[in-house]
Amino acid sequence: MITITAQFTMKAGMTSLALKRVEAVKRQTDREQPGALVYLVHRLLDAKKRPTRTLVFYECYRDHKALQAHLDSSSWKALVKGWSECFEGTPSDIQLTSLQRLGGFAHLEAPGALR
Repeated sequence: MITITAQFTMKAGMTSLALKRVEAVKRQTDREQPGALVYLVHRLLDAKKRPTRTLVFYECYRDHKALQAHLDSSSWKALVKGWSECFEGTPSDIQLTSLQRLGGFAHLEAPGALR
């Protein structure tokens, strides 16, 4: 399994459009990528618990082929193509971290869990 986190920042004034594009990636990943085992998107909160413009992703893929399918998806390519419109920097500036899984669990189907 491949587990990564990614972090990037939405441009000021472009939050709505940026979140719509991220939602399109999430929807396509959920519908069309069975090798994407976990795809969670979070918005970083500041010290006063207010949402910032920074997004944090936690993603688990079955293998390298599944991760590549995600990167080759039409929604991800569309997000990258319009990157400068919505996000700071460039796609190569994305803070990407690989993780080694030691253990744990996720109750994704628990009452009150968000999909």
